[in-house]
Amino acid sequence: MIKKIAIGIFAGTFLGIFITSIFVPDDSILDLFLTKITATSIITGLLCGIYDHLSKSKLQVLSISILIGIIVFYLKYLITGHDFDPLKMGLFVGTVLGSFFATLKKIMNSFRMHEKLNKLRSRGFNNYF
Repeated sequence: MIKKIAIGIFAGTFLGIFITSIFVPDDSILDLFLTKITATSIITGLLCGIYDHLSKSKLQVLSISILIGIIVFYLKYLITGHDFDPLKMGLFVGTVLGSFFATLKKIMNSFRMHEKLNKLRSRGFNNYF
């Protein structure tokens, strides 16, 4: 669980810095890191990482991550009044993080299945002749 939360925080940080660099150009990396957009993206990544750990479905991870992004960005708008169209920003961040986690889940599932298949083949389950 800690690994998925750390991945969510890292992905949220990277995505928040990327989005902030579009809106606030020509600033230092510290200024990009300490903005409201980056902080909200980190919180969204944290919550998406927790939900990814709890869920088994890739589609459910994607759809709930979109909802998490919308809710977190709209709450940020209600609390701070920082108006950068919270619905679209939350939708974008949730979609990117959700698709990242769904893709990661698919890759890890494929890797685990491949390892199990190789283990069975090494034990002789594929030797018919």
